[in-house]
Amino acid sequence: MSIQPDILVFMSDQHNATILSHVGDKWVNTPNLDKIAAAGMVCEQAYTSFPLCVPSRMSMLTGQLPSKTGIMTNNGVISSGQATFAHSLAAEGYETVLCGRMHFLGPDQFHGFTKRLVGDFTPCFHGRYGECRADLGPYVGTPAFHFYRHYGGGTSPVLEYDRAVVDAAIDYLSQPHDKPIFMMVGTYGPHHTFVAPTDLYEKYKKILPPPDSDAKDVFEVHPAVEWIKRDFDAEMRHCLRAAYYGLVEHIDIQVGRVYDAWKEYLKRNKHKGTFAYVSDHGEQAGEKDLWGKMSFYETSSKIPMIFEGYGFEDKNISMPCSIMDLGPTLCEIAGAVKPPDQDGISLVDVENDTERFVLSEIYARGKPARMIRYKHWKYVSYATMEQDDQLFYLDSDPMEYNNVINEFPVIAEDLRLKLVKDWNVKDIIETQEKWQRHWKVLSAWGEKVDVPEPYRWEIPESAWRLPKR
Repeated sequence: MSIQPDILVFMSDQHNATILSHVGDKWVNTPNLDKIAAAGMVCEQAYTSFPLCVPSRMSMLTGQLPSKTGIMTNNGVISSGQATFAHSLAAEGYETVLCGRMHFLGPDQFHGFTKRLVGDFTPCFHGRYGECRADLGPYVGTPAFHFYRHYGGGTSPVLEYDRAVVDAAIDYLSQPHDKPIFMMVGTYGPHHTFVAPTDLYEKYKKILPPPDSDAKDVFEVHPAVEWIKRDFDAEMRHCLRAAYYGLVEHIDIQVGRVYDAWKEYLKRNKHKGTFAYVSDHGEQAGEKDLWGKMSFYETSSKIPMIFEGYGFEDKNISMPCSIMDLGPTLCEIAGAVKPPDQDGISLVDVENDTERFVLSEIYARGKPARMIRYKHWKYVSYATMEQDDQLFYLDSDPMEYNNVINEFPVIAEDLRLKLVKDWNVKDIIETQEKWQRHWKVLSAWGEKVDVPEPYRWEIPESAWRLPKR
């Protein structure tokens, strides 16, 4: 392409791709994302490469599967010597701007970005999580495994952080810039803490029904994900889900604010521009009694991915797509050289490829797992638990209640062979165990030394007010 359009990617965290009004959710209100989707290209079957924050984000930036980057937990760190698509765009003359969340760990807090406007919500070093997070006040643990401690309507560190990120992005777009810009706006929401603005929480508390899976008499959850099930009572579960829906609508409002400022920036400067919305993974929100991510069910592994503006027409793509497609796509838009060894593809001028499949990976409790998404099928396998492999036909079973692996043995075997190709379970386990030994030392270092974190956002005490239920 002969011109260099400005590029803005709005990346949320933990947005369940089925909870959008334009894809059929009857309860949520997402008018801004609906408008962007109507004007642009929607990837209807887009998936994360790993349903966990750091592995998926580093996979997105490098364009490589987590089993190749070696980053398969939230402790992972990509080498400063590894190219990202932000390096590619900066090398082509772009000012590469990170405004908000990316969840980098270690002293390199840029990885190809040339400017940071707001630091990250999470710590920059190992060993500064959990009870070390005194800056979270009473919300310690609620952005992680203890999300059920405080929930409801009001404010929280997450909501205050996202407002700061969006305000900084809008301020940046109000200024002139000499170079073409690539801007990544990263919010923490709709990731828990499960606290939504009070009006939105009350709205969904009144109208939201129970999870779809409540209406099912019989279904089986893969035994490898039993550890993320929670036996909450109906009232607590309803409140958590109402807060999550409120967080999704709140993110839609934030997207709308940034999108309007983006359009005004392009108009004022007479520039072409490409806008994208994506999330790193989903949120199970109580379906099948599962919460958070770290499963291959649609609620966890499927992601929203929308492109609008220069290079994209009004259409939907029904073939499987991956978060790893983002980098190659933006590099083609910008006329930049892609980082080497890409597992993703460019979606510019793409036609539906009926033979394309995408992979997603998990490493949990010492066990590697993989998912393959192909045509209308999804196949799931956990190493050493092959007797529990799952095959779902998503056209007729979108919520994945029926494992049909015994009914379609030929299809199952074909997908299994695709899935295991280049999947070296022994190497993955050895690599992760090696890094865990390093992280143990790094965590002890992070706890003891007083090294400043200039790219960590300072949480104001005004964000500590506990929610009302």
